Amino acid sequence: MQNDETDFPAQEKQNRGSRQAKGCLLLIATVILVLFALLIAAAACIIIVDSVALRGEKFSLERRVERYKVACRFIWEDFKDTVSRWKMKSSSSPVEPEVIQSTSDPSGAEPEP
Repeated sequence: MQNDETDFPAQEKQNRGSRQAKGCLLLIATVILVLFALLIAAAACIIIVDSVALRGEKFSLERRVERYKVACRFIWEDFKDTVSRWKMKSSSSPVEPEVIQSTSDPSGAEPEP
């Protein structure tokens, strides 16, 4: 009987750790799935809005796909530029300007007694 009682807390700790790991993996999978769904929804919105804007135009499917490719290139380049600027800003340490104090009066006049 005593062995069963002493084993119980160890099993509980082991089960708690595996539940936390499963919960963490589930959370990560959920976040990835939500981001993927948002990406798909954004692409669908762009296509729908572009279709409405081009309603009177006679663009072929190939021409529309080319428009989307060019738009994606612009978005990708903007994203890369923003990330690189963010990395440069965060990696560079703030440099304080050097302050030089002069003992002489800048106007050249001596104080009156």
